[in-house]
Amino acid sequence: MRAVGRVAAGDRRQQLIGAAIRVAERDGIAATTTRRIAAEAGARLATVHYCFRSKQELFEGVLTAIITELADAAQGDLRPGVDARTLLNEGLRALWLIVEKEPGKQQLTYELTHHALRQPGMQSFARWQYETSYAACAAHLKGIALAAGITWSLPMPVLARMLMTVVDGVVLGWLVDRDSPAALAALDALADLLATLAVPPAPA
Repeated sequence: MRAVGRVAAGDRRQQLIGAAIRVAERDGIAATTTRRIAAEAGARLATVHYCFRSKQELFEGVLTAIITELADAAQGDLRPGVDARTLLNEGLRALWLIVEKEPGKQQLTYELTHHALRQPGMQSFARWQYETSYAACAAHLKGIALAAGITWSLPMPVLARMLMTVVDGVVLGWLVDRDSPAALAALDALADLLATLAVPPAPA
């Protein structure tokens, strides 16, 4: 039996990831030290080092949490038989609700990218970040293809990068000007464009 007051390792990791996100949103990446994260989570500093082998591993947990939240929102309800354009549009708009609700988290992803690119030895982190995002986009596009009964006319690596790059740019632009109608219009146009790359099955 687990001792009263004891927190499971997985739960503790999630608590620390949440604390890291709050500290980074509030104070910036440079100020997101393991000591501040521990204080935010109400945990001992040793607990942070026990749960995460390095600060980079902790930041990977932060980005995984943010990317997973967006991917889950976009995935939504991929109903069989619905056309690809509708599924694309629904997914992008569901993702957008998360972006508008949690802009600090989205800004954090860009800060982490630039931080990693400038830090010696962390370039692989930035590469991992985008590879993870491309994989999430590919999984979403494969889900749409399965539900809509179509195939894509472009290779999946190209299509996933295209989706990720446009969404990434729209979000960054919105963080600057907060023009939601313009951002949504761009995402709707993206859905229209991607739908032209959907190939229906050949007639029986």
